[in-house]
Order: sequence, then C-alpha cells, then structure tokens
Amino acid sequence: MSSVHYNLDYLQQVFQGNDAMVRRILDSFEEQVPCYLDEMEARWSRGEWRDLHPLAHKARSSISMLGMQPLLDDILHIERTSRNGDHEGDIGARLGSARRSLSLALEALRRDRAGQTLSRTDRPAFSPSRPSRKSGLRRA
Repeated sequence: MSSVHYNLDYLQQVFQGNDAMVRRILDSFEEQVPCYLDEMEARWSRGEWRDLHPLAHKARSSISMLGMQPLLDDILHIERTSRNGDHEGDIGARLGSARRSLSLALEALRRDRAGQTLSRTDRPAFSPSRPSRKSGLRRA
C-alpha cells in the first residue's frame, strides 16, 4: 500500500505479509509521532530549539520505515540543526512543513486503511445483526 504521502513497501517486505505486525506499527506511528511533533513545537515556542534533536531522532526511524520522504527531510533537518546548535535557522518553517506533511500522510493512511478493511470483509468490522462468537450466542 502506498500513496503520494507514504510507502509501505519496506514494511511489507520486512514483515513478509504479516499484516498484523504492519497494522501494529501503523497504530504505533499514529499514536507516537504526532506527540513527538507536538512536543517539538512546544519546545520551539519556548525557545528550546537546541532540545529538539532527541525527539526528531525518535520520530525519524518510524517516518523512514513508512516512506514519508518529505516529512523525513524536514525531521532530519530539524535534528541536524538542533544537534549542531549553531543557529536556529529555519526550524520554525521546517516544523510547519513537517506538521503539514504529517497531517496529509495520516489522512491518507487512515483513508486507505479504512478502505482496505472494508474491501477485505465487504462489511463493517462489527455488525449488530450478527452475534459475536465470543458472546456464546448462536443463531436459531
């Protein structure tokens, strides 16, 4: 699965068809990376731009695995600039660009994942008209 904003070829190759593992990584990405970016923006607004590189470093590997190249370019630049500490440069602009790239990528991932789920099952994941196997109810 891929789009203009992401490419999951690497994950699919590494996990050799283990869709459950790919889903877990995508879930983890959706949960963690926006938080890293939120914290980077908070630190930036407090003038703590030299403290962004640990967060950028944490986000980098996930972003790379999901083939989000524009976002990766921004995060790498932020990490390098923050680590070198010479001058804040264009970190603010890069954070804005990273936020936009992340939003677009997450929107595309969510849309594509929802479409993939429905196309596989041809029905919603939960159907109130069908009892759950776990409930022990049987159809008459």
